[in-house]
Amino acid sequence: MHSELINTTHCEFFAPLYQALDFSLSTRNCPEYSDASHVISSVSRVIENVESGREWTQQAVTQLGRDAGVGEFFDALKSSRRTEMVASIAADVAAQAKAGTQNTHDPLSAHEELNGFEVFASDGHTLAASAHEEMIEGKIRPHTHIFSLSLRGHYMMHLELCTPELGKKKEHEIKTLQRIKGSALRMGAPKGMKVIHCYDPAVIGYQYWKNWKQGNGVYIITIEKSNSVLERIKNIDFEVSDPRNNGVLSDESIISSEGIVLRRVTYVDPVTNKKYRFLTNEMTLPPGIIAFLYKLRWDIEKSFDQSKNKFHEKKAWAKSNNSKKQQANFITIAHNLCILLERKLQAEEGIVDQKSINKRLTRKKQEMAQAKENGNQFNALVQSCERITQRSLQFIRWLRGALRIKTAWSDAIDQLRPLMLKYLS
Repeated sequence: MHSELINTTHCEFFAPLYQALDFSLSTRNCPEYSDASHVISSVSRVIENVESGREWTQQAVTQLGRDAGVGEFFDALKSSRRTEMVASIAADVAAQAKAGTQNTHDPLSAHEELNGFEVFASDGHTLAASAHEEMIEGKIRPHTHIFSLSLRGHYMMHLELCTPELGKKKEHEIKTLQRIKGSALRMGAPKGMKVIHCYDPAVIGYQYWKNWKQGNGVYIITIEKSNSVLERIKNIDFEVSDPRNNGVLSDESIISSEGIVLRRVTYVDPVTNKKYRFLTNEMTLPPGIIAFLYKLRWDIEKSFDQSKNKFHEKKAWAKSNNSKKQQANFITIAHNLCILLERKLQAEEGIVDQKSINKRLTRKKQEMAQAKENGNQFNALVQSCERITQRSLQFIRWLRGALRIKTAWSDAIDQLRPLMLKYLS
């Protein structure tokens, strides 16, 4: 325990990160600019609203307790060793969030068919180029990361940076996924556990799906492209009386032009009356659960929105691939620390974001009314899912202030309670 931080918000928020640092085998003794200083400072930069690395290093005195030069910060960002260290720390914090996930946090725990599955929403997320980015074919170009968000515990992990080959403008996400191999797509799941990734159509590559399923126990759920060439083999029977299958029109076995057998679930959203065709290589789950899991994929988009529009992580910190990978992992650490803090606030202080819960309930009632007006039954799985998908700005502003001045935990709790009950007017 770091005694100078006892009973401060800084201590409570960063406790899982200090634990990861204390048990890490990747850290080294660097007296000029320690690994701990780099990690704590960089996560703090994600949470704070700053425009540049120079602006952050000016503010970092309060975070580090000493002057930190611009050169120290940027040298640490491009270090290969520190990049590996940051990745290991990020994995540790994610593992803590996973270990602390209870059934009350997990909207999938109520469905026994999903026992034995880890489920992730995965997607590419693009950040603008850094201030000193080198040109590719005459232009400064943004870069894309692939992230995965657990649909059970809502913790986030960085999968990979899309890295174009020399002379290429970009690397397509499916090529990145192929490059990192199916073992990485297991997300650290233990042997015997199946892993589902809900991904937008950028993931389509049926031969890859077959390889990932057969070699790694990894399954994909996505949306069918309009130009897909797929032939129906047969209809698959499903339990129409199961309310979880409300909106399912058909469940089919299909085959691709490469001869790969897949599954297609056709579903109509009761609120919008929009028809969806989901493709998957998972053949056992009820079709309504397939549709529901893909709907939950929207959670990762909300997490990206939080990162970009609330934490203001819109552009790269520096131009090297190492710096970009570190930044991505710092984004996941900040996200996961917020998840862990929310759980602590609920379990120990009885604080939940009631204003966001009320807003979500109001929206759900409106959707239920629209479904009824359309003559449809509302989706039972959506109705039972209550999870908030991102932090409110009032929470984030409270966190920033409490971390910046290291507010006593008891005082910070008193300040937070009214902010979680209603929006300021």
